[in-house]
Amino acid sequence: MKKRKSVKLYYKHFRESQVFDIPPGWSVLEALRASGIRHASVCGGRGRCTTCRVKVGEGMEHLLQPSSSEAGVLKRISAPDDVRLACQLHPAVSLEITPLLPATAAPVDGLSGPGYVQGQERKVVIMFIDIRESTKLAEHKLPFDVVFILNQFFSEMADTLEDTGGHYAQFNGDGLMALYGLESDLQEASVQALQGVQQMMRRLEILNQRLSVELHQPLRMGIGIHCGDAIVGQMGPPKTPIVTALGDNVNIAARLEAMTKEFGAELVVSLETVSAAEIDFSAFPRHEVDVRGRETQIGVYAVEDSKSLPVPAI
Repeated sequence: MKKRKSVKLYYKHFRESQVFDIPPGWSVLEALRASGIRHASVCGGRGRCTTCRVKVGEGMEHLLQPSSSEAGVLKRISAPDDVRLACQLHPAVSLEITPLLPATAAPVDGLSGPGYVQGQERKVVIMFIDIRESTKLAEHKLPFDVVFILNQFFSEMADTLEDTGGHYAQFNGDGLMALYGLESDLQEASVQALQGVQQMMRRLEILNQRLSVELHQPLRMGIGIHCGDAIVGQMGPPKTPIVTALGDNVNIAARLEAMTKEFGAELVVSLETVSAAEIDFSAFPRHEVDVRGRETQIGVYAVEDSKSLPVPAI
């Protein structure tokens, strides 16, 4: 009987990249521990938690399907197909893996949220919001007063996102980035994002009335929206991570927000987003614009008054 040879385990980590041998019959977790690599496994490698989970790269197509018990555990955290438990993974071919939790992970870390938290490419709607002339606000106010006003603004925007199915993804001083589509398909997400714009403008109007004594001039904002594939996941320092997105489509959304100044509009939204929403925007000016990073122009609609958006009532 021919003796099985060991296979290679390619360990990819942001601090190190190493190659180990996996003896026949060994699990990935056993091979890592034998090689002196610390790897989380709260349950001791019995498949009763998900803290040892890894993202599988090259070689995944040769793996056997997860057992019913492993599949059940992974289903509880909505893990994507390329995530497996290191303690249950016994590869017969060379394999590339990336750890998904720190070696110090505790039991609560096994209770991960949806699959996108661990990182995945998915279709989302990206929104960028920016307060106009925020430097002038700082010129006429004491620092404490500026912080108070901005916190009021971001509170209203965050509440709108929660009401319309959006996700507060990033804060950048006088603006924010939001995502729609983390829990819905692209058509619904596109409609929700446009509903969000309308609600945000209404809330801004009310906020300006409420702060009229505090403001030298009413707050104004510009919004850019685009949709498409993006890398979505939990990113940032271990103690303060956020779920956000990266990619060319994110950059395009940011550039559309900057174009609101050029067009004198409250909203610049891509044709792709409007098409995904299946809403008639023929009443608004359409433009073909150059966007850095795209070889061809993209179609956009410039909306001067967002209250006139033809979106379904919430």
